[in-house]
Amino acid sequence: GTVGANKNSIAIIGEKTALNAQGYFVYDSKKSGAITVSHLRFGPKEIRSSYLVRTASFVACHQAFLLEKIDVLETAATGATFLLNSPWAPGEVWDNLPLEVQRQIVSKKLKVWTIDAWKVANETGMGSRINTIMQTCFFAISGVLPREQAIAAIKNSIQETYGKKGEAVVAKNFEAVDRTLENLFEVKTAGREAKGQPM
Repeated sequence: GTVGANKNSIAIIGEKTALNAQGYFVYDSKKSGAITVSHLRFGPKEIRSSYLVRTASFVACHQAFLLEKIDVLETAATGATFLLNSPWAPGEVWDNLPLEVQRQIVSKKLKVWTIDAWKVANETGMGSRINTIMQTCFFAISGVLPREQAIAAIKNSIQETYGKKGEAVVAKNFEAVDRTLENLFEVKTAGREAKGQPM
């Protein structure tokens, strides 16, 4: 579902802003349960080809265990925003991050946000589907669109995508969007030292 949500995000940005937008997706061959990396590019200049993002101003990790398997923050630019879906309370996130991730956050001066998207999905009847929740986080944090406009665009996209499945499915997705913002927290990193979990 993440790729579908990211394609929706690109469509929203392309339709609701003056920015040019492009999505480029790298899949594992197994698909289900495998790693998928989405490269979303947008800006005022024309995008002439499909590119991997080499320097990112926004990096999201939808599954915290990946921090111990791959270098999620490798492409994060200095001062970039890092969004993490994690099971930890906001005050516990820092101490649960791998040491190398902490070092990158400190050295690159990253802004860190967290949400327990699994909890929000469970509480709103979404099961294991966190794509809409993480999409809402992206728009809430990134500032690509004013927050209210972004939420309205996401809900319109939900209606178009899931309307045929019935109002109950649409309502669950709407509730997940609404509950996302109250469960999204910034992790204070100022003055932190890297002394986390060894990888």
